[in-house]
Amino acid sequence: MLLNPYRPDQTVLKQTVPVAPDLTPSLRDALAATQYADRERHVCDAYEKVATLQNETGLTAQIDPTRRRYHNRPFLVLHAERFAQALNQTVTDPELRSRPLIGSVDQWADSTDFLSGQPRGIAGPHPYS
Repeated sequence: MLLNPYRPDQTVLKQTVPVAPDLTPSLRDALAATQYADRERHVCDAYEKVATLQNETGLTAQIDPTRRRYHNRPFLVLHAERFAQALNQTVTDPELRSRPLIGSVDQWADSTDFLSGQPRGIAGPHPYS
């Protein structure tokens, strides 16, 4: 919902997602960008804002919220796994903490049919099975 620049009810969004006013300009500009570098810059601006908000929660030690190169490739990313790993270290349930961090579904499912063809509300295969 946050990424849709055509919604006339942005006030509802701003009331339900308190950070929407801070993120919407970056995300809207990313959608409107016609050049890769511009799109990347705007998406990274949004990443950094969310990373800063994560740091402000105080749930973990401060993590550098700035964009960086994706290994030796020319792409800028947040390397959000740093945040996931730090948050995972705060989980107190041993069983839950021992489970692997698997990321989002499109990081472990490489199937367009699977990713786009499932009706909402129907779960895919459990990643631990």
